[in-house]
Amino acid sequence: MTNTTLPLLFLLSLLTTLLSPQAAALHADEAGLTDFLLRTPGHGHLGVQYGHPLTLGESRQFPPEVVWITSESGAPVAIDGGGQSESARGGQECWVAARNVTDGNVIWRADACSSGRSGNRRHVTLATGGMVHTLDNVGILRGWKVESGLIYDVDVIAQLNGLVLSSKEDAGDDKKSSRDSGYILQTPRLLSADVHKPFIKTVIGTVVTRDKKEYLLMHHSATGEIIHSSSSAAVAALPSRRLLNEAKVKPVTCSRILDLVSNGDRMGVITGHSTENEITLSSMAYTEIRLSSSDDGDKMVYETIHSVPLKTFGEVSSTPLVLSTVRVFTHKEKVYVMGFQNYYSKLIVANFDMNTGKGNGKIISMSTFHPELLWFTSITVEDFIDSGVILRVAGMDGKLPDAYRMDHLVVVGEDQDGGVSLNKVSTKDEGEEGGPQHEALVYCPLMSVSLTAASSEDGTTVVSSYETSSDLRTWSQSPMDGETVLVPPSRGGTSGGIVEYAHLVECKSDSMTGVFTARGGLTIALRVEKNGSSLVLKQLWSTEEALGSISSAVFLDETHAVTMSDGSFNADDEEETALRNLQFSNRIQSQLSSLKNFFVGGGILSSVASMALMSEEKKAERDYAFGFAKISVLLSESMHRIIALDTAKKGKVVWAMNLHPDAESHKIVHGGQISSLNDPHGYGGVHDHELLVLSYVPSTSSIEWKCFDGMTGRIFSNGAVTVSSKIAQIVPLRSSIHHPSHESISCRQVALIVHENDTVSVVPDNARSHSTVDEAISAPGRNGLFVHTVNKQTGEFHAMRVARKLKSSLELGSKAFKLVTVGTALFDPSQEKIVNVAHPQRGEVIQSPSTVLGDDALLLKYLNPHLVVVVTEATKSFLAEISPVSEGGNEIENSFYKSLTTSDGGSSSGQKRKPLGASKPGEAPPSTTSTLVPSLFVTLLDSVSGQILYRVSHAHATESDLTEGVSTKVPVIISENWVVYTFFNQRTRRTDIGVLTLHEGMIDKNGLTAFNGPEQELVFSSLESPKPIVLSKTYGMAKAITAIGVTVTKAGITSKQFLFATANDQVISMDRRLMDPRRPNGELKPSEKMEGLVRYAPLLPIIPLRTPSHVYQVSNVQSISSTAANVESQSLMLAYGGPDVFFSRLAPSKGFDLLPDDFNRGLLTVVVLGMTVLLVAIQRMNKKKLVTTAWL
Repeated sequence: MTNTTLPLLFLLSLLTTLLSPQAAALHADEAGLTDFLLRTPGHGHLGVQYGHPLTLGESRQFPPEVVWITSESGAPVAIDGGGQSESARGGQECWVAARNVTDGNVIWRADACSSGRSGNRRHVTLATGGMVHTLDNVGILRGWKVESGLIYDVDVIAQLNGLVLSSKEDAGDDKKSSRDSGYILQTPRLLSADVHKPFIKTVIGTVVTRDKKEYLLMHHSATGEIIHSSSSAAVAALPSRRLLNEAKVKPVTCSRILDLVSNGDRMGVITGHSTENEITLSSMAYTEIRLSSSDDGDKMVYETIHSVPLKTFGEVSSTPLVLSTVRVFTHKEKVYVMGFQNYYSKLIVANFDMNTGKGNGKIISMSTFHPELLWFTSITVEDFIDSGVILRVAGMDGKLPDAYRMDHLVVVGEDQDGGVSLNKVSTKDEGEEGGPQHEALVYCPLMSVSLTAASSEDGTTVVSSYETSSDLRTWSQSPMDGETVLVPPSRGGTSGGIVEYAHLVECKSDSMTGVFTARGGLTIALRVEKNGSSLVLKQLWSTEEALGSISSAVFLDETHAVTMSDGSFNADDEEETALRNLQFSNRIQSQLSSLKNFFVGGGILSSVASMALMSEEKKAERDYAFGFAKISVLLSESMHRIIALDTAKKGKVVWAMNLHPDAESHKIVHGGQISSLNDPHGYGGVHDHELLVLSYVPSTSSIEWKCFDGMTGRIFSNGAVTVSSKIAQIVPLRSSIHHPSHESISCRQVALIVHENDTVSVVPDNARSHSTVDEAISAPGRNGLFVHTVNKQTGEFHAMRVARKLKSSLELGSKAFKLVTVGTALFDPSQEKIVNVAHPQRGEVIQSPSTVLGDDALLLKYLNPHLVVVVTEATKSFLAEISPVSEGGNEIENSFYKSLTTSDGGSSSGQKRKPLGASKPGEAPPSTTSTLVPSLFVTLLDSVSGQILYRVSHAHATESDLTEGVSTKVPVIISENWVVYTFFNQRTRRTDIGVLTLHEGMIDKNGLTAFNGPEQELVFSSLESPKPIVLSKTYGMAKAITAIGVTVTKAGITSKQFLFATANDQVISMDRRLMDPRRPNGELKPSEKMEGLVRYAPLLPIIPLRTPSHVYQVSNVQSISSTAANVESQSLMLAYGGPDVFFSRLAPSKGFDLLPDDFNRGLLTVVVLGMTVLLVAIQRMNKKKLVTTAWL
């Protein structure tokens, strides 16, 4: 027997050695194997407004020959364009990106604005001549190359203000202005002209303003250097008023620079007199400009050759055009001017001779394009051909409530008589109905193929191809092989997948690439290739632009998704299916099926193999079993879109849904008021997949809502509720009533909405939802349902109680409930403005109500679910009025200053000794009286009583450091009894982190025994319980902080870590013990060492090993959300709010309940099998011995 066993063990050991992976790390999960970074171009506020292909040179460092340059800025020449990122949607981003045309990956991304992250941020982008040029509203002109980054950085205004204008060049302007000063950049605009000179290929133009007169500055495209006049090196700005006077154009209100134009080696500028918003063709002029080298050859200079007025006849000449719609281009010695008449109802097109200024024009009505066209929106120049210029003219059809975009392919040229010809490419049999309606299109002249997108009858968006005739007058639809659905239902196709923008990225004789952007920011790249006589359609890539502007996130657990017997997911009857699967007969049937698969279906072989090697499939099963697989439901308020990501599949988009495009705000409601997020029964936790989204639409004074399944995006029910005021607070409530199927206006997720005028709404507004509110009001153990409102404009804080009105309980809407004021607080807006409001994390698991100290005493935590933190900043005007305390000072000023510098931390009467870690007075450094005026205030309030619990101040800035209308960013987070906030201290020029811990008191070592207990209230009341004892400390950090988060675990046992997003694009973690305000200033006592306290140090260290983002750069993070896994050691975090979305799995206390991925499972297999064989051998030997002994 021994001879058989030993070879078997040897073979098993050899097999295990071959199959076992090499150990890479002690805990492979901590190396970031499950992390992912979704890097977006950063256009999540307005979407892709500008897109232009850029061809790279042979010396490029990147594989693609053509990249796609995108930004949120509008047309670079538009007079009121400039891509105002700070729009009604609230965006303040100026990202410019270069994408790989083949796979859509972001190759390069840069911030084009220089005004920081606050205030009015506007920019414009222009890609031409192999470079990317940007101009922001501060006047910084930058030139970028995709391969090497920033090439030049020019302050246009600073350079211009250093020059002197001669009186000759300033003819027509105010004679009193002899110096080049007072120029401003009213709207960032970039003009360009290709001149093809030996010393310069492209001229970049910028426009500055002084006294309602615009001036043109010309720059070298390679260096940004300003081109001066040939008459004087001190003259650079070319005044539009002087050029118009030379052309003898009658002045109006404003003089404008409209655009730069070029034709071969000729270059000119179009100017015009206008009102604030309109201009006519008769008030325009053309001035030809000649470029040359200076006498010394080091500089470039310009000179004006001649100026001629643009002359047309009849109604065309005097018809006013909307300034923002005017487009200018040249073709064959002709200057073409196009624009929309006021009210965007007519299209004006005219051409002029570059030498004489004489020309012709036409007025074209909307019916020429389509009978259902209601108004025009944009003009886009596509390409230049021999017969004319290919344009795209877009408009809206006006079908309410969802107006659809209509895009038309147009060729503008010169007719036989020298006039203007405009031909719309159409099908032969359009008739009176106007033919098919295309929401967007791209045209490739080399292929003579146009790719169009339009919504189908079922709501999805499909793509079609049209082949154009040789004369570009007609086109006919041609079939394509491939998937033609552009926006599928899972990505929002049935919830408004309207295509808003289209861009031609690449055009060849045998293929073309177009990019379509649908409503909500879904961007899809398609390629059409010729395969003989047929066309083949391929989808290259798709991306969600809305990921660059995520405002909130909700985690759902994939582990317990209920599936049917056939593997499908029935979201409609989730609870019914779960109950059926738990029946005894179904459980027996499931176990028999698993047993059969184990022996017959190969399960036994896969199980043995997985014991030796942790396969990817088994890792995925483990991730689902341990709760690592989550569906993250993300909301982008600026793009009006919800996106669901699968964290187990590296952020794969599961589904997406569009919301009301005219809504002012959106909110996702999930869970109950105090429900645990890890509730295994699904009553409002991560296992509850039913969500409610609210959209406030001011135009209709209503709140539109959708009740949907977070796993699939399927809408259960939807509706609208009429309201009388904006939303002030949303209280989430969840119905515990089970109903087998969803009614048309029913949802188990309920929202109680408090409005700014102190009225109440319930969504959905039905009897079931009202009963849920009644349950919350009369819940046992609670004194009612309390809400609160914070008005940042007036500084008012109201604490209120929800009550039923005395009328019939059948009343619905705002008539059913009322608000009773309980308490108020006021932050005087003339003295301090509210900059941030923070609430406790709903559903946070608290493992213990006390902290065990080193001497075995208990420090009791102050756990108040109604705690609210209000951060205020002193106004600039009020800060200038107050002064530090001085002898003989004003009594009122002294008392106010004293109230600011004194923190009411609550009564600590009856406290026999200080908590451990709070040093004695003799151990602390000698205190000095501060004369700094506090400017930042952190106030802790109770949202039930409205009572101020604690207030602390910081002198973070002086009057000169503050700017009216711009607030200091102060991220705040509440975790258990901890309050952590951070701000940039203008005085010390560093980032300060304030830490507050709230406590009820302390129990001595012998104060709690089997025979002795402290006298304490067992019931907490916001109206009667005493204020907390607050311990505070301020730390510093070397990096600026943009967001704060905290790790969350299933039972709250694992040590907590605070997560900080820094301005250098990193996410770092900090052990909570390093931020403990009880860190002593003096030498540590033995009991303090036993507890794990360390001596106080003013600067918190940034440990590279505690940087979850490690090699990733996560830009401009605004929020960090966390959720727990099914194992205690693991916490999942998601950083978002900027152009990137970052996910990571953290182990704050190491993976104490997990085996690492590189665990030697093969060795374990050998040991188990060896012990089994050895046991069998010993049994047989023992049996043989017993038989032998019995025969003796």
